[in-house]
Amino acid sequence: MTQQYGLIPDEWLVSYAAGALSDERALLVASHVAYHPGLKARVADAEAVGGALLDGQDASTVNLDSSFDDLMSLIDVPSEAEGQDTQESLTSDADLPISLRSYLDKPLDDLKWRIMGPGMYQHKLAEGPDGEKLWLLRARGGTKMPAHDHKGLEMTLVLRGSYHVGDKCYAPGLLELADSDVTDHRPMIDEGEDCICLVVTDAPIRLHSLVGRMVQPFIGL
Repeated sequence: MTQQYGLIPDEWLVSYAAGALSDERALLVASHVAYHPGLKARVADAEAVGGALLDGQDASTVNLDSSFDDLMSLIDVPSEAEGQDTQESLTSDADLPISLRSYLDKPLDDLKWRIMGPGMYQHKLAEGPDGEKLWLLRARGGTKMPAHDHKGLEMTLVLRGSYHVGDKCYAPGLLELADSDVTDHRPMIDEGEDCICLVVTDAPIRLHSLVGRMVQPFIGL
């Protein structure tokens, strides 16, 4: 999986441009791309080049692997710093990515937040046919998230506030991807304002603590 720190991998951009993602993942990717002009340009390039590739050959003979390589070779590779500038911490829903703002039926503060644990709340948005879940996480500044592993992929896009995992800081517009290779995952919410994230998971997480495992069925994660 090719990925710059905090940014979506190239494969996901191409799949999004091709309309090949689930609704849950597509909303997260669209929201992420909205923060980064460089990613917007690359999605536009992927859409244009993908159309050109398909126009130039019989769809029944398309080799997906070679077409992906052809597509990526035609899209300019951004500099290391491209896309790293993000919006300042959000202060109102008017500053949310328009794709997410359009999806929600009310302001963030008016949503029904369900407690997950000390300082942690969630609001469920959607569930796909294969158990994929789209939800919002809200955590108070200074909260230490429970240690956990992953049975599948967890995609976390920061909307407000920030958190650290080791020496990496995730601020508004940055995305963390954690899969089954990521063990003992311990995000730490930075002091100050609440951290609000848009999350997609495709399998339950594995909480380390006994108490966490006991309450997990009730929080639905």
